[in-house]
This record gives sequence, C-alpha cells and structure tokens, in this order.
Amino acid sequence: MATAAYALELEKVLQDDLTCGICLDFFNNPVLIIKCSHTFCKECISRHYKRSRANPFCPKCRGELHPNILVENRSLANIVGSFQQVKTQRSKRQKENGLEFWRDYQEASGSQDLKLSVDFGLHQLKDVVKIAEIPQQIEAAIEAATAWSRDSITMKDSVSQIKNSLREGFSVMRKYISHQEEAVLNFVDKEYTAAQQRMNLISEQLSARTHELLELQNNSEELMKTTSLDQEIHTGSLIEVDKAKHDVQKIYSMIQTVEEFKRQLGMSVLEKYPIQLLQEPSPGTNSVKEIHTNAAEGGTASSISSSKSQESLDQRSLQETSSCSSAVSPASDSPVPMIRSQYSQWASSVTFDLERLNHRLELSENKRKVIVSHSPLENDHSPKKFRKSQVLASQGFSEGCHYWEVNTRDCLGWAVGVARAEIDSSDKLGRNELSWCIEWSGNRLSAWHRNKETPISKEKPLLVGVFLDIPKKHLHFHSLTGKETNLHCFNINVANPVYPAFWIYGMDVGGSLTIRDVKRS
Repeated sequence: MATAAYALELEKVLQDDLTCGICLDFFNNPVLIIKCSHTFCKECISRHYKRSRANPFCPKCRGELHPNILVENRSLANIVGSFQQVKTQRSKRQKENGLEFWRDYQEASGSQDLKLSVDFGLHQLKDVVKIAEIPQQIEAAIEAATAWSRDSITMKDSVSQIKNSLREGFSVMRKYISHQEEAVLNFVDKEYTAAQQRMNLISEQLSARTHELLELQNNSEELMKTTSLDQEIHTGSLIEVDKAKHDVQKIYSMIQTVEEFKRQLGMSVLEKYPIQLLQEPSPGTNSVKEIHTNAAEGGTASSISSSKSQESLDQRSLQETSSCSSAVSPASDSPVPMIRSQYSQWASSVTFDLERLNHRLELSENKRKVIVSHSPLENDHSPKKFRKSQVLASQGFSEGCHYWEVNTRDCLGWAVGVARAEIDSSDKLGRNELSWCIEWSGNRLSAWHRNKETPISKEKPLLVGVFLDIPKKHLHFHSLTGKETNLHCFNINVANPVYPAFWIYGMDVGGSLTIRDVKRS
C-alpha cells in the first residue's frame, strides 16, 4: 500500500512537471526558452508571443522572449509520450477491473474526497526522547490527537453522505425494476386474456364441428341415396388454430425475454463492476462474498447504466403494449403547476454553458435542459469542464436584479445557485467561498456556502425560483410548488460577475434540470 501511495504521489509530481503553464495540459511539441530554461507547448508560446508582440516576455518569469531563442525539447517530448502511454495503460487496466465505477460514482454523486490527516504530527513523536524534549513531545501528541479526532468527525460526515448517495442510487434501481416488473406482468395478463378468449372460441367451434359431423353421420344413409361418396359437404367455419398458437407462443417468449433482461442486468453490475474488487472488510464485519450474495438475492443487482436492457425489453417484448406502458408511466409526466412569481419582472434569459459542462451530462438543443447522459463522453476532460456532474450558465451578472426558474421535478438529487467563474473544476457547489446554493440530497433540502450546511426542509420543491438582488446584496430562493414560498436567503457581495450554477445527481441516468423560459411581467 505504501509503495502504491508513493507511486501515485510520484505520478502527480511528474504530471505537474510535464504540464504546460499556458494550456495546463501535457506538453505538445515542447520548446525551451534558452535564456530562462522554461518550457511551453510550441503552439501555446507562439500564440502568447503574437498577443504580446509589443513587449514579449516569458509567462513564468517575465524574462526576454523571442522566437530565435526557442529550441525544441525532444527529450522532454519523449518523456511526455512515455508517461502518457503508461498512464493510459494503467487507466485501462483499472477500468477493466471495475475500479472505474467508484471514481465515476464519486463524481456523479458529488461526494467529497475523504482526506484524513493520517500522519499529522506522528512524525514528530519519538519512541526515545530526551528529558528536555518532553514538552515538545506533549505538544506534538496533543496536535496528533486533535487531528485524529477531527478526522473521525470528517469520516462520519463523509460516510453519512456516501450512504445517502447510495440510498438514492438504489432507489432509482428499485423504481426502474418495479416499473419493468409491472409492465411485463400487465403484458402477460393482457396476452393471457386474449389467448384464453381465442382458445374458448376454438373450443366452441370444435364442439359445433363435432355436433355437425355427428348429424352428418346419422344422416349418411339418406345422403348416400342422393349423392356420391366424392361429394363435398360444408361442415362449419374455419377454425383459426394458428392464431391461438401464436398467442400462447407470445406468452412463453416472455420467459426468454425476462431471462435475457436478467442476464444483461447481471452483466451491467455483477460482471462490469464486481463487488469483490472492494477491499476485504475489517475483522468482525460482513465479508464481501456475503454482501455480493445479499445484493444478488435482494434483486438490487441492477445499474442505471442498464439502459440497453430497458431498450431490449421494450423493443422485443412490449412493442404491442403501448397502452400497458402508459399505465405505469412515472409521475414526472404530469406538469409542474404554473405559478407567476412576484419577481418575474426581473426575469433574465439563462442558458447552460457547454464549455463548463461535465462530460457525463448533455444539453438540449436550446441549452435550457441538462440531462444525465446514457453515454458519457469519457475523453472530454478539458480544464474548464467540471469533474463533478455540474454546469454553469453562459450568462454572468455583476449589477442589477435578475430572476430565473428551474424545474427540478425530473431529478433525484440537485443543487441550484450561483458561482464565481473562478470556481475550481473539482469543487462542488456550496463547498467553498466562491459559490452559494440550495441542494436536495438524501431526502432533505439544505443551503450550502463555505462548506456549511443550513437545513431547510424535508419537502422537495418541484420548481425553484432564484432572485439575485445585487444592489441589496441578497440571493433569494423560492419554491413555486403549489404556492410561492421563501426557502432561503444569502447575503452576497458581488464584486465580480456570478453565474447561475447547477449540480445534478450523476447516477440518475436520464434525470434532468430545466431552466424555464420566464416572460417579464
């Protein structure tokens, strides 16, 4: 473990040394400034030189910069290539082993890294000390004990957040399975009723045919007197046995479809993300094997990423049951009540910014709806894009009053607020001094700023109005569900532009947030 930790730390240091200070990405065709020995991408430093042609200087030390003093750094280029190749191979192995799931889950749920002060103060403690060093050792021991106590609280909060995220994730899975179960059972009932009616009809036709043939047999002597043996006699209407067979076959075909559905669910979770890849639990806790077995037997071995399974089931088994499917459609199809806000006179046009969009999200054509994608763009990791499932709006506000509304009905977990443009791509909304938000997570609504949580309620607003009053330094949040209700108000000093900001629970595939088009009153 120590070797692995050292390797990861070494990788981080190397990555920093192999990163261009202008584009913040790995060096691409690196060139060296001879006079100061600083290195940049050739294209990056060329653009910088053109922009500052009047007084060109090195971006790092502001020393002299001229194209004549740039030389290609081929050795560094080779190192960068080798480093990227090794890192790509390691990432590929991790993904094949299923470890990628836990990184994806952390980004999707917005959970914070659990950083413990494991070695805080411990390196200062000695097994053998001089008498004169005892006061310093006491101070070091107290500091270490304080750090460990703080870590205990941090771990408790983090575990609570992880459990809440897991509950939400499994809630989605149960809801998905429940909908599919109800749809399939309704389909089977419908087909059984149709098949039974057809079989009853055939039974009646066969009885009538038998009766007709018996009548003919009884009258055969009379018939033979007037007709020949080759004479054809109508014995009743056509019996459509093939249609009855088809109805019965459709019911039995559901067995194969459901088995395929179960198999794909197993592939999506138990094979792609095997639970046994987790570390073995501490002595006295449940084994990983027991957890694995319980998950499989409990019917929760499903995954949000199993959208292909849903498509297969819908296309192969439910193509003739549109009425059945509509009977189990989720409640999210019903519209959000239309309420006119008192702040609609300050309505502003707000759209999502594609450049700040996390790779697991996608936008509608008008950029007013953000959706958790079924097929994330895994290679889209530009520095400006959030690493968590978040996005900013394109519009920034630095003066006046502004109002916008967000439909949250189709999303299990979300946050709505504002943030400064300088917010780091790895930060979650409300966990720093650059962002303010209200968040629905773990079945409760809270306000967040500077990593401080203020509980609001346990009722989920389906439509949220946000009013930014820059002259009065206020940021208001209102619920427009049923009636307009004040949720929370921040005191906010807007020295620099702030942008509408959004977080969406990334494991809720297909979940969405929508910015409503509010007309000014």
